[in-house]
Amino acid sequence: MSLESDRPAAPKPLPTYAGLRVLLAEDEPMATKLAQGALKVMGITDIVSVKDGEQALAVLEHEQGQFQLIVSDWNMPKMSGLEFLRAVRLRWPHMKFVMLTGKASRDFVVAAARNGVDAYVVKPFSPNQLRRKIESLFTL
Repeated sequence: MSLESDRPAAPKPLPTYAGLRVLLAEDEPMATKLAQGALKVMGITDIVSVKDGEQALAVLEHEQGQFQLIVSDWNMPKMSGLEFLRAVRLRWPHMKFVMLTGKASRDFVVAAARNGVDAYVVKPFSPNQLRRKIESLFTL
């Protein structure tokens, strides 16, 4: 009789998102820090942060869409999050996209859904809220 069979199974390792490359488009410094912190807690270290949708689209083009996730604010200067989402869906229809918003009105939810957003998080948000939304998009 083996002693191995009497031992409990080793716990499963926590899922890791370390391989994800994330584009974060957010113009508010505190929201940027909060989102970056939440992503880092998940093990994500490859985070490219920009301040508006115009910069985000330029980065996506330059990097040929080599990101697995976009986290974008809704209300930004130069190009709104909704305009950015529309541009992303034209070129990269399957890119995972999480929208951050200070207002989760019915109009926002309908507009975001019509344009193919994968999930949204209402500001102010906790790191756990953002983590749960992201985890719901990726099955490891």
